[in-house]
Amino acid sequence: MRLYLDANAVLKRYVSEVGSDSIASVFQSADGGKVSLQYSLWTLGECLGVLDRLDRQGRLPRGGLERGRGLVLGETARLVRLGVLSITPLRARLIHRSWGLLLKHHLYQADAVHIATALASRSDVVLTSDAHVAQGAAAEGLRVLDPEVDGREIAKVLLS
Repeated sequence: MRLYLDANAVLKRYVSEVGSDSIASVFQSADGGKVSLQYSLWTLGECLGVLDRLDRQGRLPRGGLERGRGLVLGETARLVRLGVLSITPLRARLIHRSWGLLLKHHLYQADAVHIATALASRSDVVLTSDAHVAQGAAAEGLRVLDPEVDGREIAKVLLS
């Protein structure tokens, strides 16, 4: 089972918020080789940008930005080495495909990149709490689950 995670889903792994428990289960299943995870290279940049913004807003503890950066990048590298995480690079073909999605579904570029990546990586499920990504992905025929509200469904997916 291939699960695509956008930035807000990935960040629930490192910033405690609604849906973090479901994402913790996803990562645990990946660690056990039960599912494979898919990200866009774009996702990592978005995660670092959000951590930077939270730090500037004083919403992270002292040293939180450096710690969060280390956790995100360190775990990413570890999961790639284990073979349970694939990072899709930003290539011209993918960006071009995202433009069509952007215009078709009236999305931001970042949201269109996530959907294009999920399609290109042949993901079975998209995990996101972003309504725009969810709507666009569903319109493209992808199964979408929101970690904030679909915890039971995510648990079922992890058991299948």
